[in-house]
Amino acid sequence: MNFRNMSLGCSVAAGLSFMMLACDDSSSSGPDALVDPSSSSQYIAPASSDDELQSSSSEMKDAPTSSSAVQCYKDGMAKVTLKSVENVKISCPNSMTYYNYDLQVFYKCEGSALIEIDMPPCENEPPDPCCSDASNSSSSVSSNVNFRTLQDARDGKSYKTVEIGGKTWMAENLNFSRSTDGSVVLNSTFCYDDVPANCEKYGRLYQEDDAAKACPDGWRIPTDEEWSALRNIVKADYGVNDANAPLRAVGVWEDNDAATNASGFSALPSGYRAKTGQYDGEGTKAYFWGESNMLYYGWILSRLYELDKESLIRGYYAYSVRCVMK
Repeated sequence: MNFRNMSLGCSVAAGLSFMMLACDDSSSSGPDALVDPSSSSQYIAPASSDDELQSSSSEMKDAPTSSSAVQCYKDGMAKVTLKSVENVKISCPNSMTYYNYDLQVFYKCEGSALIEIDMPPCENEPPDPCCSDASNSSSSVSSNVNFRTLQDARDGKSYKTVEIGGKTWMAENLNFSRSTDGSVVLNSTFCYDDVPANCEKYGRLYQEDDAAKACPDGWRIPTDEEWSALRNIVKADYGVNDANAPLRAVGVWEDNDAATNASGFSALPSGYRAKTGQYDGEGTKAYFWGESNMLYYGWILSRLYELDKESLIRGYYAYSVRCVMK
């Protein structure tokens, strides 16, 4: 693959504000507002508006390169750091700056022109700002994020974990349905659009009964208090008005201007499955199960919800599971 000709497409618009809506029990809020599932096809980072100037692969190739810029890159010099991210576009003009550790290229806009500056990391700087085994879902994290690994003894799958606010969270969605010895079998789990590859991409979607028993030993579904604390801690730690940007993985959300993944939580827009069997929300919404006094509610992360609790119990809907260490 010719990485220099790939399209970078964070489509970042500086100063974009977000409106938060509280969840209620109307059909227009939460997953009851269904759309044609054909609108949730696999997403490859388009710009947020047809009117924006998008940098094509040929434009990237021909963009001028400055030889008088900073000779090496120090962590934090760019607003967004990219790692293992493909099929993304940067739309100019915007005021953001980007650094791609894989290509060792610094990107910025000058008017409608996208400028590439060859810039290797400075000596004694780590080649990756997060960790040596970071995956696509954990790209662009703060340099003080340290990932660890959880191996699920039931099926041998491994997951990255991250500590936020003194709590250890899974930094990937759970993808468990059956232990290798057959001692644990979950029957109400789904891959988005019933495509097995989407379980590898997003993790599984679980109905309430299976979600309650899905986490491995020593882990459990987060409580309402833990979800709320996660949101508030991220806002405080990263100086943001809402928790969207620091929680979202980079390069996989349709509105990538709201994704920095500074916390390392690496939220994916994995959508949900409704009780009718219809899927929706891929690319735009994440739904996670949360526990409240033995009752289970969805927690929504999207452009309009900064990590907000649903007001209704929707046990026959299928959402993602992020486990927290007990």
